[in-house]
Amino acid sequence: MGLFVLQIVNGITYGMFYGLAALGLSMVFKSLGYMNFAHSDTIMIGAIVLYCFMAYLSLPFAAAFLLTMAIAMVYGVLTEKLIFIRFSKTSPITFMLVSMSLSTVVKNTALILFGAYPHSLEFKFTSAYFTIAGTQISLNNFIYFGITLGILAALQLFFVKTKFGLAIRMAQESAETAAAMGVNVKMTRAATFAISAGLGGVSGMLIGPIYTISTELGAQISLKAFIAAVIGGLGNFAGSVLGGVLVGITECLGATYISSGYKDIIVYTAGIIVLGFFPYGIFRRVKTKY
Repeated sequence: MGLFVLQIVNGITYGMFYGLAALGLSMVFKSLGYMNFAHSDTIMIGAIVLYCFMAYLSLPFAAAFLLTMAIAMVYGVLTEKLIFIRFSKTSPITFMLVSMSLSTVVKNTALILFGAYPHSLEFKFTSAYFTIAGTQISLNNFIYFGITLGILAALQLFFVKTKFGLAIRMAQESAETAAAMGVNVKMTRAATFAISAGLGGVSGMLIGPIYTISTELGAQISLKAFIAAVIGGLGNFAGSVLGGVLVGITECLGATYISSGYKDIIVYTAGIIVLGFFPYGIFRRVKTKY
């Protein structure tokens, strides 16, 4: 019983990380109708920059976290202003190729600067734990969970309670209608990419101390985030987070009760099965440009 509870807790924790990354994917998809395959790099950037701040500059986690999130958001704005804005009205294939090309450039640049050797960030908020049926469950999981919930709550308040947040939502639903009502669509689109990149960076920062940090971390997490976003219904923000939790729980339970060597296969197979019954996701159908 204790082991089962532990894996459920772990699954929810990992799932929230996947959900944050999936939410970033969904935001760009809802705004443009295209998938940003360079989103995986924001996860990698978040983990690597946090590591550099903490390991090389000895910054405390809170300061490194905020600085890294700011850097990720600036990166998101720059990619939109310098690259993606030029392809916002092209075909989905063109946008996909551009985002994949950008991802390759960013990943190889990180490989040159950071190196191919994986790094480990030894960081815990606390060493405290509690015991259920003889199984120790770390309080760190609940702290990570609390941070994630806090970010999601702040994001929800931003979109619901602020004029700019409402303008972003309006532009995501219909750019033409929003423009007709005086909304600066270009600014809201840049903000969408900034928030999307920030969410990816946060996902990387939270999961980095748990995984080993390398230039491949983004690719590892983004595949599961993509599955979470599709299962949740592309463009459905709440569905993205819930999809991430489902992926996380499936991964942890599969690794424990089947085989840890097959955990990725289990997740991807489960994703195929779910989408076989719910091709538009469990929570919502959305129209796409594909």
